[in-house]
Amino acid sequence: MTFALALLALCLDAADAAEVRGTVSIDYQGLFQHGKKPGTHPVSVALLPAAGQRTRARAVGRQTIEIVDNRMQPAFLTVQQGDVVEFINRDDVYHELFSLSPGKPVNTRLGKAGDRGHDRTDFALDHEGTLHFFCRIHNKSYARIDVVRTPYIQIIEPGGEFSFTGLQPGAWRLRVAAPAAETGWFDVAAVTSPPPLQLTLVSRGGGVGRSAPVSAEAVDRLYRPLAGKGIGQQ
Repeated sequence: MTFALALLALCLDAADAAEVRGTVSIDYQGLFQHGKKPGTHPVSVALLPAAGQRTRARAVGRQTIEIVDNRMQPAFLTVQQGDVVEFINRDDVYHELFSLSPGKPVNTRLGKAGDRGHDRTDFALDHEGTLHFFCRIHNKSYARIDVVRTPYIQIIEPGGEFSFTGLQPGAWRLRVAAPAAETGWFDVAAVTSPPPLQLTLVSRGGGVGRSAPVSAEAVDRLYRPLAGKGIGQQ
């Protein structure tokens, strides 16, 4: 009986012994100023089952974005669907958040730093997709949050390594994303001791470089109060 249990445990371990690993680089193809290097951005790697494999259950995650010097930090996150993201104001000025995103509209005002109960707010991100957060007062304050339906998420630097272990073998899909780069989807196979993948995202305008002027009309549309109602108004 003891031998049978040990053999069963060994078989279960082998069933979840597959992995997917590799590196991600960014190919900057935009026009950059002479003598300057393009800026680098973090890369998110998310692994989703493509053949009905089970994924590891985990508790609801919680991430924080702080607003410091009128900027949202970090300005890029990838979270699992259902996770909570909290925005905290660290500035001695008001901020007015809104979102152009799927799901429930965001339209709220944050009090000054230290104004407990009013200097922060959180959102449960129940809708899969990409969310874009802005401040109506400070038009350079921005954050992007990608919401994916998997717990397998890693954030790496360009050129860095990712590794997902303890997987069921078979077909999976990798979603690889970075600010100012094209989101890539890659069909991969989880196996035991796989050779590392070498993946590349293309950026046609990230980093330091020229950007097309934005019309006053476009800016007005972007920062117009949602549904005719300014942020913070009741």
